[in-house]
Amino acid sequence: MKRSNLYAPLLILVVSFALHFIWFSRPPSVVFDEVHYGRFALSYLRHEFVFDIHPPLGRLLLWAAAWFANLDPHFSFAAIGMPFPDSSYLALRLPPRLAGMLLPLVIYGVALELGMSRWLALTVGLLVACDNALLVISRFALVDVFILFFGFAALWAYLRERRLNSWTWLFGAAVAAGLALSVKWTGLAFLGIIGALQLIELLSERSASNLGKLLLLGLVPAVIYVGTFAAEFALSNRSGRDDAFMSPAFQATLVDSRYAEQNNQSKLGFVGKFIELNSKMYSYAQQASDHPYRSKWYSWPFMTRGIFFWTKSGSTKEADIYLLGNPVIWWVSAYAIIFLLVNFPPKIPALIAGSQPPPVGRAELTILFGYLASMLSFVGIPRGMFLYHYLPALIFAILAVGLLLDRVEQKRGLGLALLAASACGFVYFAPLSYGLPMPKAALERMFWLEGWR
Repeated sequence: MKRSNLYAPLLILVVSFALHFIWFSRPPSVVFDEVHYGRFALSYLRHEFVFDIHPPLGRLLLWAAAWFANLDPHFSFAAIGMPFPDSSYLALRLPPRLAGMLLPLVIYGVALELGMSRWLALTVGLLVACDNALLVISRFALVDVFILFFGFAALWAYLRERRLNSWTWLFGAAVAAGLALSVKWTGLAFLGIIGALQLIELLSERSASNLGKLLLLGLVPAVIYVGTFAAEFALSNRSGRDDAFMSPAFQATLVDSRYAEQNNQSKLGFVGKFIELNSKMYSYAQQASDHPYRSKWYSWPFMTRGIFFWTKSGSTKEADIYLLGNPVIWWVSAYAIIFLLVNFPPKIPALIAGSQPPPVGRAELTILFGYLASMLSFVGIPRGMFLYHYLPALIFAILAVGLLLDRVEQKRGLGLALLAASACGFVYFAPLSYGLPMPKAALERMFWLEGWR
């Protein structure tokens, strides 16, 4: 690789590192859903069973950080704003922060594989680095950023495989897709995207090689998914506060549970525990719920509802953390993806007829399919949905911005203008991302829309 080709990814990495690690210790107290994920990680240190509606990989990554930091497992994570006993608990935030820091670099790679120039790939990567919502979701001990990192890493590896015809890259794509699925079931969207692309490849060229690739994309993620549950069962083998979610036969496998010593109580094996736990996860995930910060999926591109994460108020100043995106990036990317979606249907007849040249390029099809797969997976879910569920689709929308910039003559000038505006937007809303103390009147002016507060 030419040395000059390293400048763009290095710049992205430096900017992303600075934005993710500045004010690293702020705030030194529990934020948002750390009340759940922090408790899970420390429960694993005590080897206690925990129940969550999501697969275990995200929790296991946080546990690994807790284990390496040798944290005292008795801190309760009972409430938002609860101070940490000491700074060592900030280690729980390191894995998400590393994933968030590297995500813009992955998107740079995806943009290159979609055929964008290095300049536009750099633009897209910096836009991802400068989005406040993507920053906030990766600053704390939460798991959603792992889906973004593993999912787009899977897409990047698959696109490289398509270009290089390399089984090594295909295996990497399958592994990364399996990891995304093992964080939350919504990660299945990424496996669906690359699986559908490979199925199209198989239908266009029926060969044993393409069939083998499709089977690999199914088998490897399944093995990884099951493997994460095996790791969790081995790690959390003692009775805990979540036992009651499970059947007596499941609880009988937990040390110190009330069913463990009952001779007449049957015990589930691994397969039985795996099936029951996944069934319970699905049942609880389907239950309708309400929350003051929930929002509808169709409102997400326009960012009409934020999410409160943390607050600390003084007599004259207040520090707040909200999950709000950079309005410049969100609203420009919303226009870009809507433009592509509106202009796509008239091209379908020519696409089906196989017209040459094709009316739609592979990059545009990948972005549109990725966006729709990311969005439509949330349609019809009764459980409360939140703005952060839009983040995978947001990144596809940002890629759509790069695609449209590539079609205009003044791409460099427009790209620079967009980056400058995005940088200003990031700085303006930075106090809400980092929890910086501000005069209350100045802080209130940042809530442009009523639904943001």
